[in-house]
Amino acid sequence: MAAEYPGLLLLSRSPALRAYVELVLSEAQVPVAYFDSAREGLFWLLDHTPRHILLDEDLDVDPFAAATRIKHVKRLKDIPLAILISPSEKLRTTAEVVRVVPVEKPLTREKLYRFLGIAP
Repeated sequence: MAAEYPGLLLLSRSPALRAYVELVLSEAQVPVAYFDSAREGLFWLLDHTPRHILLDEDLDVDPFAAATRIKHVKRLKDIPLAILISPSEKLRTTAEVVRVVPVEKPLTREKLYRFLGIAP
C-alpha cells in the first residue's frame, strides 16, 4: 500500500523552478518532493500518494504522456495534476484533452496557491 504524502510532487529539470516552489511552499508549510526526471518521479509514485502533482513542460519526456500514465493508475486518477506550460492555445487545448490543469508560465505564488487550494 502506498504511503500518503501530505505535499506536492514536482517533476522538473529546472533548479530555479524547484527552488522557487520550495521557497513559496515552505511559507505555507507544504512539503515538496521533487525529481529531475519523469522516470524517478514515476518510481516514487509506486510507493507514495501525494496530495498534488505538478509537471514542468520542460521535463525529460513529454509531460502530457507522463500525466496520462499517472492518470491511468486507479489510486492516482483523482489526484489534482497540473502541467506548467508556456502561454499557448495548443498547449492549453492539449492539457484539456489529457484532463490536467494547465498553469501558464511564469509561475507565481498566486497561481501555485490556486492550484493547491491554499488561501493567499
